[in-house]
Amino acid sequence: MSVNPTDIRLDPEQQRTLADLAEATGRPWGDVLREALSQYGKTRPPQRTARGDESFYDAATRLGLVGSVKGCPPDLSSNPDYMEGFGTSDARTSSG
Repeated sequence: MSVNPTDIRLDPEQQRTLADLAEATGRPWGDVLREALSQYGKTRPPQRTARGDESFYDAATRLGLVGSVKGCPPDLSSNPDYMEGFGTSDARTSSG
């Protein structure tokens, strides 16, 4: 999608902020805005896939969550002790 920069509108508070930053740094407002956009591009969260079909596992891997818990078994499902009772109804855990 192409955007004409002259079509970008800033509200009065945003204009004041941009003008204040430009004055404080002694740089043209265009330079300040370009730097801000550059920094935003480096710090914004990763984008979702175009089709939105990213699995939870893929997202967790991308975010560095898979394998991030230390001091635990690497895979709880590989030890039958951790899987005991999994998927069964247990009256002790019900709220009623």
